[in-house]
Parts: sequence; structure tokens; C-alpha cells
Amino acid sequence: MKPIIVALFLGLLLFSSGCIQPEKAPVVAERTATEEWKADGIVGDSEYSRSMLLQAPARQGYSGGEMQISWKNDPEYLYLALNGSTDGWLAIGFEPQEWMKNADIILASVQGGKATVLDEYCTGNYGPHIEDTLLGGTNDIAEFGGSKGSGRTVIELKRKLNTGDKFDKAFSPGQTISIIWALSQNQELSLKHNVAYGEGVMTLTRMS
Repeated sequence: MKPIIVALFLGLLLFSSGCIQPEKAPVVAERTATEEWKADGIVGDSEYSRSMLLQAPARQGYSGGEMQISWKNDPEYLYLALNGSTDGWLAIGFEPQEWMKNADIILASVQGGKATVLDEYCTGNYGPHIEDTLLGGTNDIAEFGGSKGSGRTVIELKRKLNTGDKFDKAFSPGQTISIIWALSQNQELSLKHNVAYGEGVMTLTRMS
């Protein structure tokens, strides 16, 4: 077989096997945050300074979905909104070491009109993720709130950039943070995600 045909054949095999699937980085929208931040589960048009839409396709065991992440920061706090395509729980993890390991995880849901937000830490590549307080750490979600409707769940929360807890990642203005995220239709927070999961990057605002 001629070399050029061999090369084309191998390229086709790699592409069809999923080894070559270039993905466009999500567009990060930027604006001036002029609205007062409130943990009420309603994301105002000018409440956050940055936002991006993360999407994951349907795949084996997952129906596919999306999460809109909005954020802003000041010198002391991170303000975050998670808007996911689920009636169950949603989660975001900061700075995983490998897969999920050592990720600083926030797991949340809204049931009966009441938001639940857990401050957790993942101890293994695929779990378990455990509440910081059960590991000897502290719950460092300063404020939170949420809402649910039309097949979507919205969580808003606030935490210090540097909480001083060894089970929380320490952030600083201007830092670029790697993240993982997941959505589940399960109402029970201990059950596995089954809608979507993925990864991304968010950059904090540098303070002048």
C-alpha cells in the first residue's frame, strides 16, 4: 500500500475512534458587574463579570447537558453562579490533580424550594468526595441560595479566595483555575452523576 494511502487510512481510523476530536474552547463573556450580588438563585444580567457555557454530549450512561458558570471576585471573595440543565444535583470541582483526585468540590441541589450546598474534597481518582468537616476541615461556603424551574437548577454562592482550610484550594486575583463539573438527575446527593460531565478553565479578575 502506498505511504500516502496508509497515512490517510491511519488518520481516518484515529478520527473515527475518537482520538482526534478537537473541541473549541468555550467563549468567556465579559462585562462590568454593576448589580449588587445576592444569593437568591437569580442571575442578573450585570451581577457577574464573567460567564461561560460548558456543554457535554450524550454518551454511554449520560443523556448530555450543559452548565452556565458565572463568576466575579474581589480581593477577598469569589462569587459564583452555577446554572445547570438538571432537576437534580450539580457540582463543580477546583484544581483536580488527576481525574477527580484532590479536587475541591462544591455539590449542590434545590429541593422543596430549599438550596443545599456542600463543601467537599475528593480523595480518589473517581471518588469518594467527602464533606470537609468529616475530614477535619471546615465548611467555608459563606452564603448561598438557589432556584429550580423549567428543567434547570441555579445555585449562587460566596466563599473566601483563601479560606485557610487545607481541603479548600487557595485562589488569588488574576489566577487561572482548572475546573471539572457534573450534572445528575438524581435528587439524592450521594448518587452518581448521569446527565453530563466535563472540564474547563476559569480566570479570576486581577485587582488593580
